[in-house]
Amino acid sequence: MSDILSSSKMTMVLLSAMFLTVLWTTAITSNVVKGESLRLIEDDFWQWRLEQAPEFASSVGITTYNDKLASYNVSVFESRRMVVEGFLERLLAVDFTWLDKAEQLDYQILSDHLQTYLDGFSWRFYETLNPINFLEGLQTNPAHFLETLPFKTDRDYENYLRRLHKLPKQLAEFRYLFSEAVRRQHTLHRVSVEPVPGQIEKLLVDDVTQSTFYSPFRDMSSVSPVKRDEIREKGRQFVNDVIEAFRTLKNYIINEYLPHARSSWGIGQWDNGIENYKACLRWHLSLDITPEYVHRLGLSEVARIRRKMEQTMSRMNFNGTISDFFNVVRTDPRFHVTSGQTLLQKYNDIIYNEIYPKLPRLFKDIPNLPLRTSPMPNDGVGGEYLAGTADGARPGIFYINLFHPNEIATIDMKALSLHETVPGHHLQRIYALAADLPSFRKFQEDTNYWQAPFKFPFYTAYLEGWALYAEYLGEEMGLYKDDYELMGRYGSEMFRASRMVVDTGLHYFNWDKEQAVSYMLAHTAYSRNDIESEVHRYVTWPGQACSYKIGEIRIRQLRERAMQRLGPLFDLKTFHALLLKNGPVPLRILERMVNEWMTDVTSELYQG
Repeated sequence: MSDILSSSKMTMVLLSAMFLTVLWTTAITSNVVKGESLRLIEDDFWQWRLEQAPEFASSVGITTYNDKLASYNVSVFESRRMVVEGFLERLLAVDFTWLDKAEQLDYQILSDHLQTYLDGFSWRFYETLNPINFLEGLQTNPAHFLETLPFKTDRDYENYLRRLHKLPKQLAEFRYLFSEAVRRQHTLHRVSVEPVPGQIEKLLVDDVTQSTFYSPFRDMSSVSPVKRDEIREKGRQFVNDVIEAFRTLKNYIINEYLPHARSSWGIGQWDNGIENYKACLRWHLSLDITPEYVHRLGLSEVARIRRKMEQTMSRMNFNGTISDFFNVVRTDPRFHVTSGQTLLQKYNDIIYNEIYPKLPRLFKDIPNLPLRTSPMPNDGVGGEYLAGTADGARPGIFYINLFHPNEIATIDMKALSLHETVPGHHLQRIYALAADLPSFRKFQEDTNYWQAPFKFPFYTAYLEGWALYAEYLGEEMGLYKDDYELMGRYGSEMFRASRMVVDTGLHYFNWDKEQAVSYMLAHTAYSRNDIESEVHRYVTWPGQACSYKIGEIRIRQLRERAMQRLGPLFDLKTFHALLLKNGPVPLRILERMVNEWMTDVTSELYQG
C-alpha cells in the first residue's frame, strides 16, 4: 500500500512539474507569439502597401514592383478599406501588455495609420476625386518618373516599358475621377487646375525622342546588343501613347473640368465642407484641434514675430516699416546674384561649409548618408527636398529653383537651406533611414497631398514642424551672420504663421482670395505675384499650410518642458536623437514619447 501511495505521490509531483513547465512554456511562447504577431502584421501591411503603391516602392529603392503603377479606379476604395479593416482587426488581437516599449510604440503608430485611413474613408469622394493640380502630378516633374528607377540591365528597361505601357490607363483613371468630382460638385477651384494644361503642353513634343519619358532609351550601353533595337522601338511607341494620353487629358481639363470648377475659394461651401476641412486639419496636424484655435494661434504668432522683427530693425537703426525694409532688400543689388550657377554655388557653400561643420554641436550619431544639390527641372517653389534610399545608392536631393536668380534675396537662403537640408528634412530623413524601425515607419509616402484625408498619414506636422524648428536652430548654431540674415529667418517664420491665418480664413471663415492676399501683403515680405501663387496653394491643399507652425510650436514646447523638468539632466543632443531616431510620428504620440523619456531620465537618477 505504501508503495502504491508513494507511486501516486510521485505521479502527482511529476504531473505538477509538467503542469508548471507547460505554464512557463506557454507564457514564453505567448510572449514570443505576441511579438511575432506584431512583426508579421507590420510586414504584411508593408508588403501590401508596396503592392498598392508601386511608384512609392520604387522611390524607397524596392524594385519588386518597378513594372507596375498604382490603380486609381474608384473600385479600389472599398477593397482597400476592407483590407485595412482586416489589418486593424489582426492588430487589435495582439495583447498590447506582452509587448516591450519599442513594440508598443510600433503598435500605437500602426494603429494610428490604419485608423486614420479608415476615418478618411467617409471623405473618399471629396479631395480624392481631384488627382492633378498645378502643384502635383506627373506633368510638374516628369523627370521624377525616371529618377527612382534603375537603368542598368535588360530587366530594368523591360520594367520601365511595362510601366510606360500602363501610364495611359492611369491617366484615363484620372479623367474618370475628375468626372466624378464634376458630378458630385466636389471640384477644385479654377486656380488650382488652370495652369495644368500649360504644364502638360510642355510634354507634348512632336519628336518622341525628345520627350523626357524617352530619355532612358538614348543611352542603352548597358543593354544586350541583341535587344537594344527592340526595346528602343517599343519605347518610341509607348512614349507616343503616353503623349497622346496626356493630350487627351489636357483637352478634357480645358473643355469638361474647368467649366465646372468650384466658385468658392475654400471647401467650406461644399456639402459637409466645414467637417471635411476639420478632417483635413486632423490629418495634417495629428491633433484634434479646431480651426478657430489654429486661426487664433496664427494671429498670436504673427504679432509675436512682428515684435521680433521690429526689435531687429531698431538694432539696425532702420526707421521704416517692415515692408519698407524688405522693399529695400528686394531692390538692393547687395542682396542678389545674377546667375543660376552663382546661386547654386552659394547654396553649396552655405550647406557644406557653414551648416555641416556645426551640426555636432546639437546632434550625435549623425548617419552618413549623402546629400546632393540639383537645379529644379521646372519653375516653381524656391526649393524642395527628395529623400534618398537607405543604402545611400540614391542620395537625398535638394532641388533649387535657378530660373529667376536675380529675384532671390540672399538673406533668405540660410533659412531655406536649414529647412530643406540639415538639420531640416535631409537630417530628419537620414536618421529615420538609419534607425532600427519597421519599414512602414522608416519610409513615408509624403506625396499625393490631394488624397488627404483619405490617405495613410505621413504626419505633416512632424515633418514640416521639425524643418521649421531647424530654421530656429540656425540661431543656436550661430549661423545667421548678421541682422539681415536674421530678418530673412523671421520673414520665413512670419510667412508660416500667416499661413495659419489664411488657410483657416479661406476654408473655415469663407474668406475670398483678395482677403487672403491682402492679409499676407500686410504681414509678409513677399510680392503680390508670390503671394497669389501661395494662396492658390492653400486653396488647393486644405490644412497643409497649418502644419509648419503647429509642429514647430509643439516641438519647442516639449523641449522647454523637458528643460524645466530635468534641469541639469537635460541633454539637447539626446532630446534631438529621441525625436529623429523614431521617425515621423503623430504629435500626440511625440508628446507621450518625450514624457516617458523624462520619466526614464529621472528614474535612472533616483536608482543611481
